[in-house]
Amino acid sequence: MDILSLHLSPRQGGNSDVMLTAFTQGIAETGLEVLKFSVAERPVEACRGCNACDNTGQCVIADDLDELYPLLAEARNIVVATSLYFYDVPARGKALIDRSQALWARRYVLNQKEMLKPDGRGFLLALGATKGENLFVPVSLSIRYFFDALGLPKTFETLFFRGLDKPGDLARQPDLMTGIREAGLAFGRRILSDRAGRT
Repeated sequence: MDILSLHLSPRQGGNSDVMLTAFTQGIAETGLEVLKFSVAERPVEACRGCNACDNTGQCVIADDLDELYPLLAEARNIVVATSLYFYDVPARGKALIDRSQALWARRYVLNQKEMLKPDGRGFLLALGATKGENLFVPVSLSIRYFFDALGLPKTFETLFFRGLDKPGDLARQPDLMTGIREAGLAFGRRILSDRAGRT
């Protein structure tokens, strides 16, 4: 796995899923491998706030996140795609973010240095129905501290779209679709350039 992609919206085949697919198609043109985890396909339980992970770095809840935790801990490059509900990540996706508390504990409580990935890269793809000026402020903050919990830099690239609401709104705009694919291609090339610089 070269890149982990996370789809945080509850609906398969919706605009955010289409957006992520186009973006990862661009990445694939560079030859990099992308592994996808979608909360639409693999729902996760909400954090209980039990704080058990402060002692172990492990979450006590047994669900599909058991498979994702090692990938989140390992991944140096992560792409997040989401629609916006009330200006932020929908509940299923927010549950995944909240459950990253276990990884935050490994980094900040248990001082596990291997969690740090200062040369990693993150990318946020988000879209919403409204056109509000501050539409992407809350989600940007959520993802900033999500990436920080995973040991990634707090700065990351973004691609945002307003005015997309009904299923198919994005797919019916070929210029946007092309731009998303090209953004994925460019992201993949930057990752390859990073690797070349480390060798």
